[in-house]
Amino acid sequence: MAARKRASQNDTSLQVGTSCKHLRSGNEKRHVAALVLARGGSKGIPLKNIKMLAGAPLLGWVLRAAADSEMFDSVWVSTDHEEIEKVAKSWGAKVHRRSPQVSKDLSSSVETIQEFLRHNPEVDIVCHIQATSPCLHPSHLQQALKKILEDGYDSVFSVVRRHQFRWKEVKKGSVECTQPLNLDPAKRPRRQDWDGELYENGSFYISTRDLILNEGRLQGGKVGYHEMEAEHSVDIDV
Repeated sequence: MAARKRASQNDTSLQVGTSCKHLRSGNEKRHVAALVLARGGSKGIPLKNIKMLAGAPLLGWVLRAAADSEMFDSVWVSTDHEEIEKVAKSWGAKVHRRSPQVSKDLSSSVETIQEFLRHNPEVDIVCHIQATSPCLHPSHLQQALKKILEDGYDSVFSVVRRHQFRWKEVKKGSVECTQPLNLDPAKRPRRQDWDGELYENGSFYISTRDLILNEGRLQGGKVGYHEMEAEHSVDIDV
């Protein structure tokens, strides 16, 4: 399925769930939800998730990507902040007002997603999209979700391939290295002769309901990945 043309910056309407049902096998009807976590307590830049970026709030970029993918039955933003809720609704997203228990600095993403799923029992598959990934493209979500819906994966997450050599240091800040972690210095490979390594880029994690609620994790069961280009793996996490 080809991606639709990206909506204009002034188009804040979300059209969801228009073409994902035909991907489901047999008579199985699974509700697929996009979920963006956007807590109000950012320590770096206050309310960074709704700061403007190239004419749209940061949050709007990923909401637009989710809508343009045409893969979701519902698109949600989980927040504890009134202003973020207003922006999310203005972009057509539903809002999950998270409880104080999962709005703390030490609260994990998994805890918040678990709460969301308990409040929304109709959701079978959740795609946790990071609000700070404005270069996410609808095609990335389409291709990754097909692994879940068509190929039987339990979880799929986004990665970027890097060709970087890693070393272990003696002590943090000592500038002294002890050993290489992913190369033999005597046989240092050329870039074109090395496949590199896969790194999580944090753009999205797609998981089944059972995996998150019963095992408390985003990755498990039959695990797959979706490789994104470096130029799309931008994380404005400050």
